[in-house]
Amino acid sequence: MTDRTYRAVILGYVLIPFCAVIVAAVLLWNRFVFPMDVALLIVFQCIGALGITIGYHRMLTHESFKASRLLRAFLIICGCMAVEGAPISWVATHIKHHAFSDDEEDPHSPLKSFWHAHMGWLFSRQSYADPKEYAPHLLQDPLLVVIDRVYPLWIGLALLIPYLIGGWTGLVWGGFVRIFCTTHVTWSVNSVCHTFGRRAFNTTDESRNNWIVGLLAFGEGWHNNHHAFPRSAFHGMWWYQFDVSGLIIRSFELLGLVTAVQRVSDEAIQAHCLKSQTVSESIAMLKEDLCMFIDEGRTELQEMMLRLPAQKVALARFAYESTMRQFSDIQIHLTKRRNMKRAAIERRRQKVAKLIAVAKQQLQMTAVGS
Repeated sequence: MTDRTYRAVILGYVLIPFCAVIVAAVLLWNRFVFPMDVALLIVFQCIGALGITIGYHRMLTHESFKASRLLRAFLIICGCMAVEGAPISWVATHIKHHAFSDDEEDPHSPLKSFWHAHMGWLFSRQSYADPKEYAPHLLQDPLLVVIDRVYPLWIGLALLIPYLIGGWTGLVWGGFVRIFCTTHVTWSVNSVCHTFGRRAFNTTDESRNNWIVGLLAFGEGWHNNHHAFPRSAFHGMWWYQFDVSGLIIRSFELLGLVTAVQRVSDEAIQAHCLKSQTVSESIAMLKEDLCMFIDEGRTELQEMMLRLPAQKVALARFAYESTMRQFSDIQIHLTKRRNMKRAAIERRRQKVAKLIAVAKQQLQMTAVGS
């Protein structure tokens, strides 16, 4: 598949459910809606959403619990029927998101743009992580590999079953409208929950708790909690943070269907708060040090420009101004980002050092050139 063909497929993936929503709105306006249509929408929305939140996310990605073989297969298939991608690729990409959250290599950071975080990232195949690098353990799971290979089958069932039960209106509501709802709610965790909401924990990314997404996404909207404690099976950590997925996992545990359920103790929460305060102060010092390094480089390059003969200033100005713009962009980014990883700051320091070295070399060559 060429890049152009791939983008056309993704465009159809985004637009067809959207057009179905318009058709559904017209049907609703004309009162051409049946109770079975509404039931199919609700049932398949729950199946797909819980397959993503419990199956793909908490079970496969973060190993928050261990499930019986039958339940494991059921949850993965439900996730496939959400039509958000094959499980192994989905998990690998999400693992990469946690590794580089809100950094340049994050597949879907809103720091690039809100649109990019929500759905723009889907249009580039480079956004998806290589499972061999980020999820090699899943490639050793025979059950998961088989389910993953026949992923188109689960998409077909996700559309065929509503049609067989409710006819073409069942397909509209239980198929395409449901896909629209499921995907956009999931994408909102990437976009909304890294932009709007409150932060209970000082993490090294922009994750936030958003109660609206928390309700719509069955608990996934308590996203700052999740980034603070990724392995926890329960994203809602206080009584007012309603977490449907967490409640279902707890019910599975009581029934003996899941084991090794990961929890966060009060002591761990307190320790995280103390640690995050220290880390925050350390990150602030590193950012300040990098800004000083940039200012020193800027001053050094300005002095070299002043020493150039007047007739050679014009030759060096383009490269000089380009370097200065990159310095400014990095400093603006550091100012906007309150929460960063040490590695991200170190990468920017290396980039600044390279920019300074290249600019100095160009200015020296201009100075001695004829």
